[in-house]
Amino acid sequence: MKAKKVLVIGVGRFGDSLIETLWQARAEIIAVDADPEQVEQVKDKTSAAFVGDATDPRVLSAIGADLVDTAVVTFGEDFEATVLCVTTLRKMGVKDVVARAATMRQAEVLRMVGASRVVQLEHEMGHRVAADLVMPVASDLLDFAHGVRVVPWIAEGKMVGKTLAQAELRKRWEIHVLGVRPQGAGGKKLEVPGADYTIAAGDTLLIAGAEASINRFVRESE
Repeated sequence: MKAKKVLVIGVGRFGDSLIETLWQARAEIIAVDADPEQVEQVKDKTSAAFVGDATDPRVLSAIGADLVDTAVVTFGEDFEATVLCVTTLRKMGVKDVVARAATMRQAEVLRMVGASRVVQLEHEMGHRVAADLVMPVASDLLDFAHGVRVVPWIAEGKMVGKTLAQAELRKRWEIHVLGVRPQGAGGKKLEVPGADYTIAAGDTLLIAGAEASINRFVRESE
């Protein structure tokens, strides 16, 4: 199978970690950063590493950005540079553009200008820590497939007192219930519920779905 070709823009801590993981997965990696020292540190793990300003369309064109399968913009502190990169990459025809955002508002803007996926490191780490605290099994499942999230949800609001069949999570929100830990069960007990399981306040449900679907479900079930 042909190796996936990935462009990593920005070689800070996140970019360096990303390159390390991609390298171990035998991806073909192109890296670019304005800092020569950063580029020097990753050159042995990439197919090509360039020093340059990735906000300049001429630089992206020169390094072959239009030929990659995926481009990842890892800037966290420079939002304007991130927007410029995402916009330029989309204009060049790159279909899969992943970008990093510091806030929900930034994430919305990046999606508007063409990012196919937005990574919020602090937000996602918060999900992972919370998952590990309330339901340890979930910490290994949070991103088991592209675009699918698995998160623990503590039952409250409109869902309490309904059976899973009555709640219609799959029909109304395209949410799947993978497991439940009943309130007061203690320990790490996880059950696979049937359609007749009645949701009680404080139950922890392990749910899976698209991030947008999960967010809508949480809002509408309050």
